[in-house]
Amino acid sequence: MKRVLVLLAVVGVTVYAASAWSASAPTPAEKQLLRDVATLKAQVKKLQAQAKTATASINTVGSLAANALLYTVCSDTLTADALQGTWQVLDQVATAAGQAARFGPQSPITATLQGKDVCAGGGVTRSQVLPPTVAGFQALLAGFHTNSFRVLGAHVLAHQR
Repeated sequence: MKRVLVLLAVVGVTVYAASAWSASAPTPAEKQLLRDVATLKAQVKKLQAQAKTATASINTVGSLAANALLYTVCSDTLTADALQGTWQVLDQVATAAGQAARFGPQSPITATLQGKDVCAGGGVTRSQVLPPTVAGFQALLAGFHTNSFRVLGAHVLAHQR
């Protein structure tokens, strides 16, 4: 009797194990779901690639905009330096002719980014020499004389795709 019970138990476990581990063929609905999942995976991969490209483009545009702003600020400070230098020379000429100074003492304007002069950050040296010169402007425009240009320290391709 014990042998029969053991034999029945072994047969029962074997039948249960075989039926539990054997997978039935997928139903048509399951096949459709598997196709849909494969399609969605492909679409997600494509969208991730597009998002990466869009992020890179946005970063490039943001960098160009920031450099344009810094370039403009540097240009404005160079213009202010030149104007103030011109006023100082006019005051020197007036004083030498025995007339009163027309503009008075000048104070250079400051434009800094993280404690550093904006122009110096781009490799452009501001000058307070009299009479004023265009040297600062030449340095600012020097990066535009090649196919790739440098604007305030940033290297950008002129025809970037």
